[in-house]
Amino acid sequence: MPGALRNLVEAELNAGNEIEEIGHSFPAAPVGCYVKLAHPVTSRPRQSSEGIDFYDRNSSSYSGEYADANRHFFVLEPPHPPEPEPDMDAIRAAAQPGNQPLYSSPRTAPSHVEPSDDTAAGRLRNSMQIDYEKWHDGIGYDIDIIRNATPEELVEIENLLVLRPVVDWRDVEALAALDSPRARALLKKTLLHGNHELRVAVADHAPHLVSDNARTASLVAALHGADLYGGLSQALDQVEDFHPPEVIDALFHGLLKRDGEAAVNFAGMLMYLHGKASEPFDWDQRPFFLLFHTTNMAERREHFRELCRRIGVDADALLQRLGM
Repeated sequence: MPGALRNLVEAELNAGNEIEEIGHSFPAAPVGCYVKLAHPVTSRPRQSSEGIDFYDRNSSSYSGEYADANRHFFVLEPPHPPEPEPDMDAIRAAAQPGNQPLYSSPRTAPSHVEPSDDTAAGRLRNSMQIDYEKWHDGIGYDIDIIRNATPEELVEIENLLVLRPVVDWRDVEALAALDSPRARALLKKTLLHGNHELRVAVADHAPHLVSDNARTASLVAALHGADLYGGLSQALDQVEDFHPPEVIDALFHGLLKRDGEAAVNFAGMLMYLHGKASEPFDWDQRPFFLLFHTTNMAERREHFRELCRRIGVDADALLQRLGM
């Protein structure tokens, strides 16, 4: 373990903290390890410093993570305590005029009325008009409108968002920012029934709603079948930080079974996760990665064995385990 992280562990033990677990799997790369503490860190500020990158996560298994620059070694804090659920019914009740009944289900909800342009919901609706420039540059909706809305405005914004289909990552991002019970229910439904891009987007924008098992299943499905611009690129971004054994196996599987463009990216990621590349796609090793862009499966298999040799994996045992 790098000196800065080792010193952190020693400082925490001297301060009365305890080690709950030591492992060599996620979130550490196969060449690294993690140390999970029993209590939050108190010996230093919860922020990045020289030799240590800090991130405050909201995972079901850990919260704060202190990592080296290559993200191979980690010191982890226990999960955050669960936050109380926001009471959207109370928010709606506060927004209702005098004796008007509060609706609680679509059957009793009033018919939807388009918000006027001078309201928060109207401004959000206008920001949802995606032209070519917004699509090309990956510009989302104006989420600050949701973040700065009053409780009364949130009621109208919620109706705007939950009564329309979830069609791309922008809708997911907006629902995650709203984070009301109805929004969370819609995101959970999208995680179960959405396409690869939407499922990966839910894990990206609303990780608190996604268990590690569900996130793993979503990533494995994307690695097996998503197109590069249909969720695969976003999935690979997540794989950089989240790569349990099932995800690693899906990368190896894709080296032989996916199209050449996907296999090239999988080769780069596997080299990085095994500590043989400086980044998820090391351009210095690009000529080797590009060898996987071939439809000749005999050649692809040779390159597969060479990659396994470079990262120290038994190719024959791996092929047998994957049934390939």
